[in-house]
Amino acid sequence: MKHKIFRYFLLFTLTCTACAALIFYQLKAIPTSYVQDKSPTGVPDIGGPFTLTDQYGQRRKSSEFKGKLMLIYFGYSFCPDVCPTGLQNITGALGLLKRDRERIVPIFITVDPSRDTSEHLKLYATNFDPNFIMLTGSERDIKDVSTLYRVYAQRSEEPSGPSDYLIDHSTLIYLMDEAGNFQEHFPHNLPPDKLSQAIQKHLLPK
Repeated sequence: MKHKIFRYFLLFTLTCTACAALIFYQLKAIPTSYVQDKSPTGVPDIGGPFTLTDQYGQRRKSSEFKGKLMLIYFGYSFCPDVCPTGLQNITGALGLLKRDRERIVPIFITVDPSRDTSEHLKLYATNFDPNFIMLTGSERDIKDVSTLYRVYAQRSEEPSGPSDYLIDHSTLIYLMDEAGNFQEHFPHNLPPDKLSQAIQKHLLPK
């Protein structure tokens, strides 16, 4: 009888030990797999070098903007409301920054290169801050830069014709530092005063 009780006790002890070991492993493993999706500093891996064409037909490299903050917004000129709101908020925020606006490069990157040609973006740019750089490129160019910035964009066909369509896309405004590294993102509908205050925090005194 004593031997049977001892065996039960031993089995119970081994089971508890195994369960405890499994729980410890899971608690240890889950944070590790989560951290692997981030850079060593804890900042999301967003951004990277790109070369695109501006509204004047000139090839522009992201490296030429180093030394200044970049405000980058992805959208398309045929967007009925979201994109104009985001670009107007950026325009308003730059106006509030006064002299510091010269230290910031506002950049619009289209997710609709087939319609947003350089010529079309040149006209579209007249609605916003005069320093806006409007960028387009080939389908491959746009896909590559969208991947770098983790931008979602999906064309939605409309029954009225193949050239009349909307695009579902992410609407964040990205702030990159003077070295081109991601710093922060903002919602497209953040009011100009709030956006300018957030940008000001990243402007190092000279």
